[in-house]
Amino acid sequence: MTFGALVGHDRAVRLLRGAAASGRPAHAYLVSGASGLGKRTLAGAFTASLLCDAPVDGEPCGRCAQCTRVASGTHPDVLVVRREAERRDIRTEQARELTRWFVLRPLMAARKVAIVEDAECLNEHGQNALLKTLEEPPGASVLVLLASEESLLLPTVRSRCQRIRLEPLSPDSIERILADRGVAADVHATVVPRAEGSPGRALALAAEPNDEARRRMLAQLAALDRASAADLSATAQALGRDDVGVALETAVSWYRDVLDVAAGGPEAPVRNVELAAPVRAAARRAGVERTLRALETVCDTIRAIDRNANRTLALETMLLALRRVEHESPAS
Repeated sequence: MTFGALVGHDRAVRLLRGAAASGRPAHAYLVSGASGLGKRTLAGAFTASLLCDAPVDGEPCGRCAQCTRVASGTHPDVLVVRREAERRDIRTEQARELTRWFVLRPLMAARKVAIVEDAECLNEHGQNALLKTLEEPPGASVLVLLASEESLLLPTVRSRCQRIRLEPLSPDSIERILADRGVAADVHATVVPRAEGSPGRALALAAEPNDEARRRMLAQLAALDRASAADLSATAQALGRDDVGVALETAVSWYRDVLDVAAGGPEAPVRNVELAAPVRAAARRAGVERTLRALETVCDTIRAIDRNANRTLALETMLLALRRVEHESPAS
């Protein structure tokens, strides 16, 4: 892992590369930003630079035993804490284990590095368990917290970290990343607007640009004004067997497009470029107020499914509610 793998985050790279080159990094860093922006890649490159046997101006060599073990995830002086698959939070005991691990001497390198992924998933007890490490850090240790929503971390945690914010990349940067990864140029036009500045999201979308759940949801929303209850029920049944997360994310992106056009005018850019005409037609019919209500309906459905509501029933209820909004009197 090297900093060269990161595109568009020059300020963050300069800061962390400089910290590694100085030999005096801060004891804790908080790297925040939306999912898919490269937080984990940045943390990996920083870890390699801190432990590398032969760094050059803070850039890890990528070849020494330290670098290869960091890249393979087998370095004894690197600990990665992540949420277990079946849980919604990071267990408090995981934070306590991290604190105990930090106290031990490094086994192979000159220092130890711990990375906490999705740090906002630490509950209050878990965050408090980290405070002792943050307030009295062991001399040869660096803690890196990665968070999509840093506001969910306690102020006492945030204030004890050097904070680095990753911002969405420009469309040109996303295009360059896709080209570097060998993604066909004809895919870029539909992927880049939907990626919203996230290289991870762009690559995931490029892997399945014509996802069935997305196609089905967009087709139904574009025809919502003339859909029957039977049509909506059939769509809900089909979506319930597909990737519901993709379907709901698609609904959010559709209504965000409609809202952008309703508020910004017909020339406003849209994410779902292949359906730009239906989006603009929906915006003319609905206006801002009704589109906001529709978007709220989708968000309510996401929350209901997160609480284990029946997926098919929740989707059918959502589509029926969206059709009711569609058939309301035109916005004034």
